[in-house]
Amino acid sequence: MKDFDLKALREKLGYTQVELASALQCGQDYISRMESNPGNMSLEFFMDLCSVVRMLPNDVLSNFKLEQPKALDIPNVYAEEALKKEALKYYIAPKMEEFSKNSECRTAINKISELDEIVNIYGAKPLVALLGPSDAGKSTMINSLTGIDALLSQWTPTTSSTVYVKHIDDKPAWMGENNASIFKAEAHDKGWNSRKIHDMEYCREHILHIGNYNILEKYCNRTSDKSHKDVDSAVVYLDSNILLSCDIVDLPGFGTEEMDDTLKAQRAKDEADIVLFLCQSNSFLNKHSDILFLKDVIRTLPIINTKEVPLLSNLFVIASQAHIVGPEKIAQVIETRSMAFSEQLSDELIKQIFNIDKRTFVEIFTTRFFPYSLDTPVLREKFENTFRELLVNSLPTIQKARLNRAIEDFKKESRTLFSNEIQKYETILRDRENSKKEYEKAVREKPHKFDEINSLRNQLISFIDKSHENNILEIKLWEKENITEKFIVDLINEKKYDKKQAKEYLLSNISDLYYAKMQEILKGSVSEFNTMLTQFFEDVEKKVNSLSKITVGNVQIPFDFKGALAGGIAGASILGGLGLWAATVGNLGGYILVAKGVSLLSALGISVGGTAAAASFVAMIGGPITIGIALALGVFAIASSLFGDGWKKRLAKVVVKTLEKENVISSYSDAITKFWDDSKTGLNEVVEEILNKIDLHLENLNTIIETNNPKTIEDMIALNRDLEDFFGHLPWEGSEKPVLSTGDVK
Repeated sequence: MKDFDLKALREKLGYTQVELASALQCGQDYISRMESNPGNMSLEFFMDLCSVVRMLPNDVLSNFKLEQPKALDIPNVYAEEALKKEALKYYIAPKMEEFSKNSECRTAINKISELDEIVNIYGAKPLVALLGPSDAGKSTMINSLTGIDALLSQWTPTTSSTVYVKHIDDKPAWMGENNASIFKAEAHDKGWNSRKIHDMEYCREHILHIGNYNILEKYCNRTSDKSHKDVDSAVVYLDSNILLSCDIVDLPGFGTEEMDDTLKAQRAKDEADIVLFLCQSNSFLNKHSDILFLKDVIRTLPIINTKEVPLLSNLFVIASQAHIVGPEKIAQVIETRSMAFSEQLSDELIKQIFNIDKRTFVEIFTTRFFPYSLDTPVLREKFENTFRELLVNSLPTIQKARLNRAIEDFKKESRTLFSNEIQKYETILRDRENSKKEYEKAVREKPHKFDEINSLRNQLISFIDKSHENNILEIKLWEKENITEKFIVDLINEKKYDKKQAKEYLLSNISDLYYAKMQEILKGSVSEFNTMLTQFFEDVEKKVNSLSKITVGNVQIPFDFKGALAGGIAGASILGGLGLWAATVGNLGGYILVAKGVSLLSALGISVGGTAAAASFVAMIGGPITIGIALALGVFAIASSLFGDGWKKRLAKVVVKTLEKENVISSYSDAITKFWDDSKTGLNEVVEEILNKIDLHLENLNTIIETNNPKTIEDMIALNRDLEDFFGHLPWEGSEKPVLSTGDVK
């Protein structure tokens, strides 16, 4: 009965709700509820209705069907960029065949690969993640927005994998005629990287199945054979207008019996630019797990605050299936629950992440709540209009500007690279004897220079070790001084909790305080680490240049230090604190981070600057660890009987004992340890890559110097002139600097 339009039938026959209720001997409110949610209509009521209106059941059902919601009407806002990509493709394709036949064109091929990555990363549409409990209707909403019932959308929780939904035009060539593919994770704690969908080698290494939409039901359904546990993610390509303006990811529901689903949902959302958090209207934010996960969304939401994209405009908290509550009550439900949830937010946490006070944050946050219903258009109108505005008018402005700027920077850097190559060959050709002497001198000095660089690296590692030690000590001391029985009693009084509320929310509140303190501690150390990293790489560049810039006359043969540094960062297995530093050095670091799984808006927000944006990145540190702590603490039932006036003190003792028993402080200490260990590993890998590139640079110089035929060098000069011209004239017009304001809220 869910498709039956009772209101249309009533109005066609000229009945008011009161008149129809009288004829059917029921209440007017019942008629109102059946019009809002015909799926709840009983067969007995329907047959009585047919009798009253004197129509056969088939005639009633066939003539009075609810109009199915249309797919969200969104124009192709990135059409111009798609044409530019095609023009770029046709410009490059003939040259690639030529380059592949010439062993001297390895650098050109590498630069084209880099350009492909820039276009794929910065040219990607914003990623919209749907997150919520398993029965919130995420897949159903995607089917409605796209207008295609390609995803699993049963009432019971079924989607057990992360499902990326993209436009059919974005399908990589390697997929052929297939429209769906399924992948395994990189590792137990590291999912499949959707940013590498165009990397055929990477995808073939991790692909499990490829085919059409029916493979989703077979391999991504929780009710299917348990042998499909190795499935991590799926990608589906559809022909839908909304997918011209964004990609969508349907995450497994949290709070199921499957902990893996919870971890997949938490892990995959970190790469999202926009989050739609769905929760059923009739139990809206009533469950402890809902509150924990929405808190986690707020902690890791990409922070960007520009004229085009104000703070929190990329967050939508949605009361789904709002017709169950009804149009007349849903506004009150949203207001009541949004304010109740806001009470659960820690002042300290808001300050650490957004750099604003809680009152200001709540004023903005409470405007990000929306009702949604497929059955009642008026209940989804506000969401659809606001969502459409973000996708069509707000985000494209900064997305396009960033892509244009990235390609313009790439063209300039490429011209400089090949110009330097020309200079190198011309210098050697002009004075080979002096070039050889300078090269031999550099080879003699290399061990000493490498020792100096390693000494600088060791100084930075000493800072990392000291910061690690101090941070652990600081958070343990904070716990000892602050998480006391008196503090907990004061917190109960401050929150004005009754016994039931205190038992339900206290552990979550205290978990927030641990998290906020960890952020505060790390932000201070990371800020100092960033400054030291900048100085470190400047010092390394000077030493490298003194070694590799072979001076002949008044001309120097340069070394591409920036390229070596970028290669080191891109190739590092983990980055830790180097990630935040990389994001502050512009387009280069930004697209590398996005390729590693950071959201595009996070990378953009950090590179724009501002402490709030930087905190957005730091907030992701230990994400899976800390959400695990919060979930674990949420499960612990404080079962103590709380009678009499002294219940607050008795509860405080139970809470302190629970925190000690579960050794909560060690989990946060482990998150800090992992951050600094990752920083050390990343630093070592980057420095080793730079040293390797210096060795290759010197070997290359020796090869050129030892070349006996001047014609060979002249050919290389001509080749590099062609490459300088080729990359300098890449067909991408309209490059402009993005107009962005600070990432902070004043």
